[in-house]
Amino acid sequence: MSDLRRNLGFGGIALLPIACCIGLPLLVAAGFGVAAVALVGGITAGALALTAAIGLLVVRVRRRRRLHASPIAEIARRP
Repeated sequence: MSDLRRNLGFGGIALLPIACCIGLPLLVAAGFGVAAVALVGGITAGALALTAAIGLLVVRVRRRRRLHASPIAEIARRP
């Protein structure tokens, strides 16, 4: 008889496959949970980067329009 059988007994050896079968789905579910969190985090980071890029583009366009405005257009706007 091996040392494992003597230490665990027959009941422990019978419970070992059950514990493995319960633990494996829990590990798989935890892996899916981590993958879902990573996916949501990636989407959020991408959305924030896109928002920042659009904001910088808007600021740049406004600044460029202000610098290149013709004086005639400003005179025409005055009442």
